[in-house]
Amino acid sequence: MTDRAVRLTRFSYVAAPALLVVYGSIRLLVEGSREPGAAWITGHFAFLGGVLFFGVLCGGLRRSTLVAAGSVRRRVAWAAWAVALAGVGAAAAQALIDLYVGFRAADKPEMSELFTRVQDVPGVLPVVYTVVPLFLYLGMIALLAALGGPGVVRPLVLFVLGTVAIAANLDFLPLGGLCYLLAFAPLRHRVPAPRTPDAVLPAPARVG
Repeated sequence: MTDRAVRLTRFSYVAAPALLVVYGSIRLLVEGSREPGAAWITGHFAFLGGVLFFGVLCGGLRRSTLVAAGSVRRRVAWAAWAVALAGVGAAAAQALIDLYVGFRAADKPEMSELFTRVQDVPGVLPVVYTVVPLFLYLGMIALLAALGGPGVVRPLVLFVLGTVAIAANLDFLPLGGLCYLLAFAPLRHRVPAPRTPDAVLPAPARVG
């Protein structure tokens, strides 16, 4: 990893949950956030950004595990990372659909009609909304468990609590995002630093 990539990865440990808090707060507190308009668009751009940063964060957890764990935990980290990325892709698709509908719809009834059309396409509901997005949470739980080491139990418990809160009621998105922030922010320093480039060896001297 380059120094810039390391900084971006460490930044994602704060940005991903913070953007989820922003989205949840807009959804909960801003008038008009559940119908076409600026609040809907702003909130879902925050949601999309948060999802993409969670993808970067998952890569950081995987790299942290690869440099510190044994072979079994490294294999778990690779598998969990792939599962989490599938969830990231599904959640990002969901955010993009929400943005498309928000830009296209003139009012809430038209928004509902557009969502119905999209979700009636075979496979869209389980892949984008009900099944595959859950892979993000399952993958991240496995990544945290594979990471191991001192100080991982607390982030794992906070992540599970945040996920349970969001699953119970989407109005708890800000609370869930705060749990995620408290879980991941202390782990950002475990992202491996850039590798020092190998020294260039001198060419062997010719004989004869």
